[in-house]
Amino acid sequence: MLPMTNKARLEAVLDNKPVDIPPHFELVFQLEKEAFGLEFMDWQALQNASQLERERDASNRVEMSIRLVDEYGWAAVQGQTDALKSAVGDRALVYDFNGSGTFWLMSGNDTMNFVIRLFEEPESLHEEARRKCDDSIALAKRQADAGVDFIIINSDYGFNTGPFISPTHFQEFVTPYLTEIVSAIHDLGLLAILHSDGNLKEILDQLHGTGLDGYQSVDPQGFMDIREVRAQYPDWVLMGNVMCSLMQGSDEEPIRESVRYCMQHGGIGKRYIFSTSNCIFAGMPLQSYRVMLDEYRRCGANSR
Repeated sequence: MLPMTNKARLEAVLDNKPVDIPPHFELVFQLEKEAFGLEFMDWQALQNASQLERERDASNRVEMSIRLVDEYGWAAVQGQTDALKSAVGDRALVYDFNGSGTFWLMSGNDTMNFVIRLFEEPESLHEEARRKCDDSIALAKRQADAGVDFIIINSDYGFNTGPFISPTHFQEFVTPYLTEIVSAIHDLGLLAILHSDGNLKEILDQLHGTGLDGYQSVDPQGFMDIREVRAQYPDWVLMGNVMCSLMQGSDEEPIRESVRYCMQHGGIGKRYIFSTSNCIFAGMPLQSYRVMLDEYRRCGANSR
């Protein structure tokens, strides 16, 4: 097989076609200053920023996306602006997040109230779930109109020990609405990939049954093993499983070992997108990410 472009690799994986090596991208990259000397405004600062400051910040974000594609080989970047699509459209796909369409992990006080409502106000919860689902479908339509290539449903459903609610409650209050959202995204001609941290073993059959096209994170800190998930669902696009906790340190060999495991079982010759089990987060040594990429490229070279 002749070498493919990174964009072509991702397109092939999403279309269930063979690739030479798995494509790579991350959902979030928070080392913009360390890697590229760029600085972004946080959400609160943006609310009070001038138009010129907002335009400069947007330009910096597009520049980072370009450099992630060119320097780190990313096959996709997040956003839906014309400037972004114009900058990377021939070299990478563009996706966006749509993660508020169902109930998922919430803060402590909200969790207590939610649990009470599960038992005392189920009708009210279903009404709220319907509104969230409808808003998510409306957002997906806007994203499709903006020209995104696929959608990431970023909804964390699991603690490290298990799902945020019982599988029975998940079946009632989440699964039907998630199924509807995924179906609507498919009707728009797009694929839907779930991002969720945590241990999803008890609800993985439900998630697969919604029609989701893939699953990102496959969180080893939540005891999710990509080898096991691959065996259960050979048709699914899997993404992730390189252990993020290892990336916080500077010990190279455990990082390389985690990469080799993912590439083997994820993996080469399968529907796999190479990434960490979460994202490239602030505080991670940039060198750890570079080590991860170096081993990924070694594995790819050795597979040819």
